[in-house]
Amino acid sequence: MEILFYVFSFIAIFSALMVVTMKNPLTSALYLILCFFAIAGFYIILDMQFLAVMQILVYAGAIMVLVVLVIMLLNLSSIKSFKSNLHQVFIGILISIIMFAEIFFYISKGIQKKPVGIFTHALIKKIGNTQVIGEFLFTKYIFPFEIASILLFVAIIGAYLFAKKKF
Repeated sequence: MEILFYVFSFIAIFSALMVVTMKNPLTSALYLILCFFAIAGFYIILDMQFLAVMQILVYAGAIMVLVVLVIMLLNLSSIKSFKSNLHQVFIGILISIIMFAEIFFYISKGIQKKPVGIFTHALIKKIGNTQVIGEFLFTKYIFPFEIASILLFVAIIGAYLFAKKKF
């Protein structure tokens, strides 16, 4: 299992770097799909098959179809030139330093916590991840779940109306 972790880590880091360094947006989107598949591999290693399938269906499937459609509709071929001001470089470096400091802090000070509540590892293995996620979504988190579904529905209607006016 440890070797799989390193394989998926290498694939995720490599593809994420390629996403931000590629000049062609379509190639960048394809590397993003590869990164999503590597993240799904992490979920499989963690014995969360439901989340792995959802990662592939939602992100690698639906979201990437949307991204590729936008790239094709906007007719983005490649980035010709990039002009940056000194303040943009400074802000980028500052954000990078803050992010690396956070990563270092969490790695050095991170404490493994045992599961809290009625859902222990043994119970999750017995009843399955899907049932636990379903119980949480439709009991404790029903309101945020419904708000997210309404927001997605409104976004779909807005995208349809926007596309209808354009064509």
